[in-house]
Amino acid sequence: MYIQVSKTFASFINDTAKKAGFEARARLVWLSEKSYSLLTGADMNDAIWDGDYSRDRQACRAILVEYPADYYASPIYLTTTRLVREFRRRRVTDAAGLRAMIQDLCEI
Repeated sequence: MYIQVSKTFASFINDTAKKAGFEARARLVWLSEKSYSLLTGADMNDAIWDGDYSRDRQACRAILVEYPADYYASPIYLTTTRLVREFRRRRVTDAAGLRAMIQDLCEI
Protein backbone atom coordinates (compact mmCIF):
# COMPACT_ATOMS: atom_id res chain seq x y z
CA MET A 1 0.00 0.00 0.00
CA TYR A 2 1.08 3.54 -0.71
CA ILE A 3 0.11 6.01 2.00
CA GLN A 4 0.17 9.71 1.07
CA VAL A 5 -1.97 12.79 1.58
CA SER A 6 -4.25 13.02 -1.46
CA LYS A 7 -7.86 13.49 -2.52
CA THR A 8 -8.12 9.73 -2.89
CA PHE A 9 -6.99 9.13 0.69
CA ALA A 10 -9.41 11.81 1.96
CA SER A 11 -12.20 9.96 0.13
CA PHE A 12 -11.06 6.72 1.77
CA ILE A 13 -11.30 8.42 5.18
CA ASN A 14 -14.83 9.62 4.34
CA ASP A 15 -15.81 6.11 3.24
CA THR A 16 -14.32 4.62 6.40
CA ALA A 17 -16.22 7.09 8.59
CA LYS A 18 -19.46 6.27 6.81
CA LYS A 19 -18.97 2.49 7.14
CA ALA A 20 -17.82 2.72 10.78
CA GLY A 21 -20.70 4.99 11.74
CA PHE A 22 -18.87 8.05 13.02
CA GLU A 23 -19.37 11.53 11.66
CA ALA A 24 -16.30 13.14 10.16
CA ARG A 25 -15.57 14.86 6.89
CA ALA A 26 -12.10 14.77 5.35
CA ARG A 27 -10.79 16.93 2.54
CA LEU A 28 -7.47 17.93 1.04
CA VAL A 29 -6.29 21.43 1.99
CA TRP A 30 -3.29 23.54 1.02
CA LEU A 31 -1.53 25.42 3.83
CA SER A 32 1.20 28.03 3.84
CA GLU A 33 4.52 26.93 5.30
CA LYS A 34 3.85 28.70 8.61
CA SER A 35 0.30 27.38 8.86
CA TYR A 36 1.49 23.86 8.06
CA SER A 37 4.00 23.88 10.90
CA LEU A 38 1.56 25.49 13.33
CA LEU A 39 -1.52 23.37 12.58
CA THR A 40 0.08 19.98 12.01
CA GLY A 41 3.04 20.18 14.36
CA ALA A 42 5.17 18.76 11.55
CA ASP A 43 8.53 19.98 10.40
CA MET A 44 8.89 21.52 6.93
CA ASN A 45 11.70 19.06 6.19
CA ASP A 46 9.17 16.23 6.58
CA ALA A 47 6.80 17.96 4.16
CA ILE A 48 9.53 18.36 1.57
CA TRP A 49 10.81 14.80 2.01
CA ASP A 50 7.35 13.16 1.91
CA GLY A 51 6.10 15.15 -1.04
CA ASP A 52 3.52 17.24 0.83
CA TYR A 53 5.26 20.45 -0.24
CA SER A 54 4.55 21.91 -3.68
CA ARG A 55 7.21 24.25 -4.97
CA ASP A 56 4.82 25.59 -7.62
CA ARG A 57 2.19 26.60 -5.06
CA GLN A 58 4.66 27.44 -2.29
CA ALA A 59 2.31 25.51 0.01
CA CYS A 60 1.94 22.17 1.76
CA ARG A 61 -0.94 19.76 1.53
CA ALA A 62 -2.66 18.05 4.43
CA ILE A 63 -5.92 16.26 5.06
CA LEU A 64 -8.33 18.26 7.19
CA VAL A 65 -10.76 16.12 9.21
CA GLU A 66 -13.72 18.15 10.47
CA TYR A 67 -16.58 17.19 12.76
CA PRO A 68 -20.17 18.42 13.09
CA ALA A 69 -20.58 21.65 15.09
CA ASP A 70 -22.49 19.95 17.90
CA TYR A 71 -19.45 17.72 18.62
CA TYR A 72 -17.45 20.74 19.83
CA ALA A 73 -14.33 19.03 18.51
CA SER A 74 -11.28 20.66 17.00
CA PRO A 75 -10.37 19.63 13.46
CA ILE A 76 -7.44 17.27 12.86
CA TYR A 77 -4.75 17.88 10.25
CA LEU A 78 -3.13 14.71 8.93
CA THR A 79 0.21 14.72 7.15
CA THR A 80 1.90 12.01 5.15
CA THR A 81 4.53 11.69 7.89
CA ARG A 82 1.91 11.12 10.59
CA LEU A 83 -0.02 8.61 8.47
CA VAL A 84 3.08 6.63 7.51
CA ARG A 85 4.40 6.53 11.09
CA GLU A 86 1.08 5.20 12.37
CA PHE A 87 0.85 2.75 9.45
CA ARG A 88 4.30 1.33 10.24
CA ARG A 89 3.78 1.34 14.01
CA ARG A 90 0.65 -0.78 13.63
CA ARG A 91 2.20 -2.97 10.92
CA VAL A 92 -0.89 -2.58 8.72
CA THR A 93 -1.03 -5.16 5.95
CA ASP A 94 -4.55 -4.91 4.52
CA ALA A 95 -7.49 -2.56 3.96
CA ALA A 96 -9.24 -3.69 7.15
CA GLY A 97 -6.18 -2.75 9.19
CA LEU A 98 -5.98 0.59 7.41
CA ARG A 99 -9.66 1.27 8.17
CA ALA A 100 -9.07 0.43 11.85
CA MET A 101 -6.10 2.81 11.90
CA ILE A 102 -8.19 5.60 10.33
CA GLN A 103 -10.98 5.00 12.82
CA ASP A 104 -8.59 5.24 15.77
CA LEU A 105 -6.97 8.41 14.41
CA CYS A 106 -10.18 10.23 13.52
CA GLU A 107 -12.96 8.96 15.75
CA ILE A 108 -13.74 11.04 18.82
